Amino acid sequence: MRHLKLLVIGPQGVGKTTLIKKVTNHTISTEVNGCTVCLDFGTLEYKEFKAHLFGSPGLQQFGLVRKALSGGTDGVILVVDSANPHTLVQAERYLFEIFGPNPPPVAVAANKQDLPGAIHPKQIETLMKIRAPVFPTQANRGIGLDQLFVNFIRYLGDIGKGLNITTLLENA
Repeated sequence: MRHLKLLVIGPQGVGKTTLIKKVTNHTISTEVNGCTVCLDFGTLEYKEFKAHLFGSPGLQQFGLVRKALSGGTDGVILVVDSANPHTLVQAERYLFEIFGPNPPPVAVAANKQDLPGAIHPKQIETLMKIRAPVFPTQANRGIGLDQLFVNFIRYLGDIGKGLNITTLLENA
């Protein structure tokens, strides 16, 4: 079994904890008053892969915690609130603060697609400065999470086989 470490980051309230709880069994979460203050953790198995999901706190003041969780990351799930364009900018800022200009492979979960005014995933792809596949999700209902994780885990497993992020973008 091949182990992967996936860091799940994004601003407060975008659905990181909900996403992790929906796709993993036996989630560990450190929350105070509904806010993650240290991490969320869960494990997801897909074929020969075991993905360990480390969800970071979204409050701005927890930058050191996000950085501490990032060591050995194989891939990043960047979670944004599709109905709140401000979260796109903030999520990208968090990614840059943690990894600088060269992050590991990234996939974007365009969460809360069911809310009024939600930005279409293709438009989110255009608005964001990073080049990453954008997957429409509704974490509270579990919608789109299988497509996000299965495609991203397969991509991470195939990186050494000549695939690139463009391949994943075409399949998103």
